[in-house]
Amino acid sequence: MQKMLDRISSKTWDSLGVAIGLFACLTISNQIFHEWSSTKPSTVSFGFIGGFFFVYLFWFFYGVRFARIGIWLPNAVASTLQIIFGVVVYLKQI
Repeated sequence: MQKMLDRISSKTWDSLGVAIGLFACLTISNQIFHEWSSTKPSTVSFGFIGGFFFVYLFWFFYGVRFARIGIWLPNAVASTLQIIFGVVVYLKQI
């Protein structure tokens, strides 16, 4: 399997990383929309939001450190979306 994976260029891996990562960000966006449009109190914990924020932030810095756009770009977007998600959840509680 390693030989098969090695045949795929770094540029292709980065392009796939960006595409799949941004697709994953759509799921966060969908959750933000759901929280925003729901009139029910949020059941999402700040620990959940903060935990994912720090995971995304780590992978953002990892991607910057190793100059991998397929890692840093989607995780920069995901980190930003987690902040927005946290704000939406917070606003529903006040």
